[in-house]
Amino acid sequence: MSIPFQGPEPDPVGGPIQGAFQTPAPSPPQGALSGPLSGPGQDRQGQDRQALDRQALDRQALEQGLERGLVTSPLSGPTRSPTGGLPPISNFPDQALPFEGRDDQIAELVELFGRYGHVLLHDQKEWRHGFGKSQMAIAYCRRYTIRYDVAWWFSCEGETDEEGLRRLIDDQYRQLRELCERTSGSPHEVRPDQRWLFVYDGVPNPDRIVEYFVPGSSHRLVTCRSAGETWGKNRLALGGLTERQAKALLLKQAETLTVQEAGQLASLMNGNPGQLLLVADMARERGFESCLRALTPVPGGDDDTPPGGIAVPFPAPRRERGMRLGPEDRRTLIETLLNSEVGRTRETYDVWIDSIRIAISPETLPSVNDGGFVRTRIVSVVNSAVRHASPKLLVAIAEATSDQADEEAGAVVRRLVDNAVRTWDDH
Repeated sequence: MSIPFQGPEPDPVGGPIQGAFQTPAPSPPQGALSGPLSGPGQDRQGQDRQALDRQALDRQALEQGLERGLVTSPLSGPTRSPTGGLPPISNFPDQALPFEGRDDQIAELVELFGRYGHVLLHDQKEWRHGFGKSQMAIAYCRRYTIRYDVAWWFSCEGETDEEGLRRLIDDQYRQLRELCERTSGSPHEVRPDQRWLFVYDGVPNPDRIVEYFVPGSSHRLVTCRSAGETWGKNRLALGGLTERQAKALLLKQAETLTVQEAGQLASLMNGNPGQLLLVADMARERGFESCLRALTPVPGGDDDTPPGGIAVPFPAPRRERGMRLGPEDRRTLIETLLNSEVGRTRETYDVWIDSIRIAISPETLPSVNDGGFVRTRIVSVVNSAVRHASPKLLVAIAEATSDQADEEAGAVVRRLVDNAVRTWDDH
């Protein structure tokens, strides 16, 4: 690579992880106490001295880490939740919601990283529609965020030229280095170890991407439709959700479906999460019978048909005319609101909607025949906002959510709204 780097070379494909970089324990600074103060009558002066000694130890550990180019200490950042957030240094995309039914595969990914330096996540079959590899990579990082100080996303989708791919990765890695220097306040070279996670997403050829890996002993997760030819046991195939998981997803997304109807629809599909969500949308808007008619057996279907021979005639979703958010962003916005304080109870929803009404006054919100379902109410408000002539309603949603929901939910909603506002007049 064109970026100068220090540290061990990447491990061979399927090879065991090499030793990670670790910060050695610092020696006590001159004059520091080597043990606790003794005696029940320990005075305030002794307590102050002990506190100062602890600060000196912390400061020396930080200085030693910087001198060696190690970033674990300076990148430790603010306190974060053991699950659900992202590491202190990260450029990961937001999790597209809902995300369901991949617990077993994520657990297997953890096991693979326990044995190998890098892992390939690929489709079980090279079907036209992917099965959520990128979203699983994001979910893995969020679930095990406490294990990483850095998580960096290399977007490789669509780059088939090898030299172009090399430049793309170099540029994205340079951005990471600059961010590390700003965060640590040190120009020293950074050296990835096992507390760094690199995701190379949507690579065209999994067998060649190894040549472009950033050196070091970081965890590397590669997503690709193909299983490649040179990868061994350090690869994981991702297929459809089980019928039980598919049924549960439909029930969560389409409150009008009965348990029996959701089970029947799930049995006619191949477990593709994206397609299941589209069917749930159809069930909510047009009813169960419309979905059943759409999932009609097609004789002699190609390899992209589910095992039962039922074609899924839903193309990749497109942004509807007049919609200022694409289908995935719109669904993520709705799910984020539902999973936040906003969607917790009728009372919290009422506080949120009252804030929106005040913000858009003298305009009024359309009436909602919600049938008692909080999802119906939130979907209606979001749909009105993304079809509105101005972004005023959508901005009001973001501000009301920031005031009421937790910091992470507020940040996700704000990013989605800001992206929509920037391109408002283009749709």
